[in-house]
Amino acid sequence: MRLIVERHRSVCVPGAVLMALLLAGGCTSPPSVVPLLRVTERALLDESARLTSDAERDNAFAQQSLLTLEDAFSQDLEQVQTLTPDWIREATSVYVTARETIVRHQRAVAQERLDRADNLRSAASATRRAIALIEQQDTLLHGVVNEDLRRLLSAADYPREESSR
Repeated sequence: MRLIVERHRSVCVPGAVLMALLLAGGCTSPPSVVPLLRVTERALLDESARLTSDAERDNAFAQQSLLTLEDAFSQDLEQVQTLTPDWIREATSVYVTARETIVRHQRAVAQERLDRADNLRSAASATRRAIALIEQQDTLLHGVVNEDLRRLLSAADYPREESSR
């Protein structure tokens, strides 16, 4: 009878341990998730940096547009002999309106880029938090599985020591 019980334990215990490992392993994240999230976080931060350089380029373009507008207005004003007071008033009004439009557009584009960069950094931060949570969960599950596995193996060894006495 003892031989049958020992044989039953020697077959069932490793099977139960294997089943426990498979079941617990299904609760952890796939090994590719964390590296994929790290790549995603890096891509988000890189895109945020690109938006910053794009904002600098947009600012330079707006400044160039303002300088071009000012130069054109100055060249028009240098032709004093052909200009009438009405033309000067109208041209000044158009110049001021165009300048204000460029400045408003520059600020709107800059704010849009700042918002987009901020959103990308927030997404990267959320990804970083997700990575930390997944790693904590995996560590916890691996710790529980390893502890349970040690208990099962030590429980499986206990009857064998008794039977040898």
